This record gives sequence, structure tokens and C-alpha cells, in this order.
Amino acid sequence: MEIKALVVDNNPVLLRAVSAILLQEGCTVHTADTGLAALEVIDDFAPDIVFTDLIMPMVSGEQLCRILRNTQKYEKVFIVILSAIVLEDIERILREIPYDICIAKGSLQEIRQHLQHALRVYAAEKTKFPGTPRLAARIPEGLQPSHMTSELLIEKYHLTEILSNLEEGILELNFQGKVIAANSSALKIFSCREETIIGMPLLKVIDWEPFNEAVHEWVEQQLLACGMGKYDIVEDAPLFLDNLVLTASFVPIQEKGSLFGLCILRDISRQFNAEKYQKELDNALKLVKKMDAMSCMAGGFAHDFNNLLTVICGNLDIATLHDERRSALVRRQMLQQAKQAALVAVDLTRQISCFSNFGIVSRENVPIESLVKEVVANFFKAGSDLCRIKVIAPNALVHGDPQELSQALVRVLQNAVEASAGQKLDVIIDEDDFATPQLMAGQYVPAGKYVRIDIRDAGRGISPEQIFRIFDPYYSTKERGAHKGVGLGLTVVYAILRNHGGYVVVNSVLNKWTIVSFYLPAVAESQSQLAVHDAPLAVDRFVLLIEPDEQMAEVGKIMLGYLGFSVTAVADRAGAIRELQRFSGKPRLPLPLVIIAHSDKNDESAVETCRILHEMDAGLKVIAMSGMILDPVMQNCREYGFVNTLPKPFTMDSLKHIIHTVLAS
Repeated sequence: MEIKALVVDNNPVLLRAVSAILLQEGCTVHTADTGLAALEVIDDFAPDIVFTDLIMPMVSGEQLCRILRNTQKYEKVFIVILSAIVLEDIERILREIPYDICIAKGSLQEIRQHLQHALRVYAAEKTKFPGTPRLAARIPEGLQPSHMTSELLIEKYHLTEILSNLEEGILELNFQGKVIAANSSALKIFSCREETIIGMPLLKVIDWEPFNEAVHEWVEQQLLACGMGKYDIVEDAPLFLDNLVLTASFVPIQEKGSLFGLCILRDISRQFNAEKYQKELDNALKLVKKMDAMSCMAGGFAHDFNNLLTVICGNLDIATLHDERRSALVRRQMLQQAKQAALVAVDLTRQISCFSNFGIVSRENVPIESLVKEVVANFFKAGSDLCRIKVIAPNALVHGDPQELSQALVRVLQNAVEASAGQKLDVIIDEDDFATPQLMAGQYVPAGKYVRIDIRDAGRGISPEQIFRIFDPYYSTKERGAHKGVGLGLTVVYAILRNHGGYVVVNSVLNKWTIVSFYLPAVAESQSQLAVHDAPLAVDRFVLLIEPDEQMAEVGKIMLGYLGFSVTAVADRAGAIRELQRFSGKPRLPLPLVIIAHSDKNDESAVETCRILHEMDAGLKVIAMSGMILDPVMQNCREYGFVNTLPKPFTMDSLKHIIHTVLAS
């Protein structure tokens, strides 16, 4: 019966010599110069016996032996090792590599004899199941171990051991994107043996969704087309594989005229789950604090309104009773008390309205220097020497309601006076121009140009534990009542600044000093006559809003439309790409300003979306929008490709200020 033999060797001379000998012995012979090529031949050829070298590129003979023995279809193939390293590595070969006969390479005459012997053994043993005790290695007489070969093998196995013990999973790929090697960590990640994935296209090793298209594109453009570009699956948008969370780097490498690739996998499950748990814990704590603040606020409002209503109703009831013993003067006093309590209720209601985006009714360009000086003069009256005013930016302008801004200043001055025990206060007027978002004392301030008002006292200071609660409504130890402070404190200041698109930052050192800083969007000279409600910000400008939340998208469209923009809102990356392609097809249209919601709602990374859109057009200006101000993207937006950030919640003023900052850059 004719024997079908496959010869695998990367030495072309030996490959031809061994093939010729086997042909002379009546075998049908196919050849392959690597283990990977052998795997591609085997399916169609179905050999009876395989003669293989051990040291080869693109799947070694050792890997080939293991694949054959562990694949049911090929487990009965007779395996003959024909290698030059048998003498130097005999103990490991006997211990670790599955084979039937092992032959050390010698002269052609000796190789012929060993091949003939192997064919006779195959003919005698072919009916037996593989696993029969192997014959001793056949080594030509007089053949001595090579010291150089031994050293090279030691170095090879040393490097193999290092590779096997790396925490990163590493797949080696040929230029077609087929797996030719995998270390222990990669096999652990995929829960498989090496022989099950060797020779397999990278895309079939696992389900790379949602990165299938990107990985396929990398193989096509960077390996097959020699593009030499790198591709990363990053922590912001990782790969989820069963219970694992992975990042990956795909790297093409050129070496001595050949091209291969590496896929480096990192298991970030512990880190990812810890961050996810921390984020959930933070959200839970925020909710608890929010509900606690709301409960305190609701209780405070109920307490104050009940007191006021008791005074009003009680006086009115008594005044309306017909009793001749009471004079008209007493009745007028009762009505006056009821009226005074009603006015306090009106003032309380007006303060509550500060928490609405519609709390500011009157707007105008306000020179900050004159406003501050007027407020300080009225507040201190005859004792104005208790406050020093330093003006560094004398022409600073903001756009807003002077009465509301005055109220915010008065409230902070009142707190400062109470804390400073008669010591002088300092008020400083200056400007700041932030190129990147700032995180100051727990408060987030986006990039842009601001007028800054610092109110500094040398009083008792605020402890670190309390400084984050000072904006909570009714967080106060003061006595409440119909004619006392109503407990809103800095909450109203925070709301007023927010409604002006501004921010309030408090820094303090206990028992030394406290600085309350107002950051208000500065009005440029070119804008000095422009009011938010008087004229649009944009002319023939477009905004592409990427927001998966339908309600947020609708509100965003209305506000941006009010500022004069033509707005297109889409829910995901695919919609954004379609819209940007529409603009690309109409070169007369100016590029849209892009606002991306940094959210997990649609499972798409805003950073990746930003990168893809910039690949389509590098000139795009992209703003990151999020309510998570401690997120790395919000703190270092330019590192991720964004030009600025828009923190939620935002008002018309803050939206206008951020967009103006971006368009002016």
C-alpha cells in the first residue's frame, strides 16, 4: 500500500533531499517549509506519516506535533522528528514532545537509512493506536553535541520561560493575521490549549465584538498591506470576554524583511470592577447626600413657612374677631405683623426661585468694579474701613442681573463678617483665563475667560469635613424664625452664580482664613453690547449634538437653537458619522461644532467617538459634556482630543460662555 508522507523543514536543501529519498521508497510526498504551511496542507492531503524538523518559524515542529496528537482527525498520524538538536535536547524531547520516532540529522546516507527504518516501523506499527512506547532516538555514530547549539537552546528556553510567565497574554501572528504562537497567559484568558488556536485567523479565536470590524481592518491594512500602524482597545472602552475585562494592543513588527504581528492582551478585570464598584459607591453616596440635603431643605422650608403662616393666620384671625375691648390701634398692629410676616414669605419665595434656571429676569452688562464698590459701601455704611478693595481688572464686565449678583455678594460678606470677629476683609477683582478645565477645592470650572471676585476673611475658617456641605440648603446652626435667617446661606449664592453660568469656589484653612471666589463668564469688548436674550450667538453655524438621552437632546436643541445655531441631534456614533459625511459632501457648509455626551447610556466611548470623528476631519472642534466632573476626560479634556468641557447641569449662560470660548480659540 502506498504511504502518503508530509515533509516539513525550513531548510530547502534538506527538504528536497528527504523528499527525494521518500519518493525513491515509493511514497507520495508533499512538502511544507513551516509548521503553519503544514497545517494548511494536511487537510487536503491527509498524510499517513509526517517527517518534521523542530526549529522552524511560523509554528515550530514541536507545536505541530502537539496539534496533531491533540486533534482527533490527525491523532493516528505517525510522527517522525528529524532534527539537528536531538542530541542537545534529547531529555526534553523525550519528556515533552509527542512523537513515534526521533532521528538526529547526520549525513545524507545516514538520513536515508533512518528514513527507511522509520518506514518499516510505520508499516509494522500502523495498526496500533498512537501512544505505543516510543523507540529510542536514532543518533548517527560519532555525532557529538554542539556547544553552540546547546547555548542557543538554553537562551531560547530562557526567553520562552519569561514569555510564559508574563501577566500579559501574547499572541504572535503571521502577516495574514493567523495565530502562530501563544503564551500561557493568553491561553488562560481564552481558556484553551495552544494547539486549538494555532493556525486560526485572529478574528476566529474569540468574538471580538464590538471590535470585529476594527480588528479586521487592522489585519487588512497594517499586516497584509504593510501599513505598520498600531491599534488599541483601551480602558475607556474595553473588550468584555465572558467574565473578563480586557484591553488589547495590536502591533505590527518588521524583522529581517519579514512581517509579523503581536496581539498583547491585558486583563483589567480587577481594576475595572474596583473602579465600577467605586463609581457605584460614589453615586450611592451622592444620592444619600442629595436626599439628605433635600430632606433638610424640605424640613427647613416647612419650618419657616409654618412659622410665617402661623403668624399671618393668627394675627388675621384675632383681628377679624369682633371684640369691642380691642382698639383700632391694636388691630392695626396685628395686621402690620401679618403683613410683615407675609413680606418675609415673599422674600423666601423669591430666594427659592434662584434655584430655577429662570430665576434671573433682568440682564445687562455689569461693570464689576462699580457693582462691588456700591455693595461694599451699602453693606458697611459708616464702617466701610472694615473692607479693603483691590482692583486688578478695572474694566471687567459680566452679563447678568445686578440685583441678584449684589444679593450673592451681600450674603458672602455677611458670613465673612460673622466669621472674622471685627477683623478687616479683603475683596479682590481680577480675571482668569483657563486654557483647560480646573478642579479647585472640589468645584469644577471649565476652560474659558472669567471675572474673579475674591472675598477673604481672617476668621475661624471651615473644617475640611464641613467645606463640602456649606452649599447644602438649611445646613446651619442659626436659630430660625419668622424674622431670622431662613437657613439658605450659600445655597442661594451657588444658585445665583450657576444661573449666570458661573461658579463659586471656597478655600479655607481652619482657624486662619477663608476665601470665597466668584467665577463669572467675562464679557469681551466685542461682546459688550450683546445680551443672551437680545441677539443670537451664531450666524450660519451648525452644532452636531451626540446625546443618547432623548429629553437632554431635546433641551439641548432648544437652548442651542435659541443661541442661533442650526442643531442636529443624534443618539449614537453611527448617526454622528452619517451627519459628518453629509457635511463632507457639501464643502460650502462650515464644519459643525460637535458636543458629545460622555455617558455609558449607549455603551459607546465618547473618547473613541471623538477619535473617529477627528479621523474623518482633523479640524473638528469637539466638546465633552458630562455630569461626572471627576472623570479624567473632564479634568484633562485636551489629552483625549476635546477642546473644552460642558459640565451638567448647564444654563443658557454657561452654555453660551463655553461655546464662545471654543469658537474664539
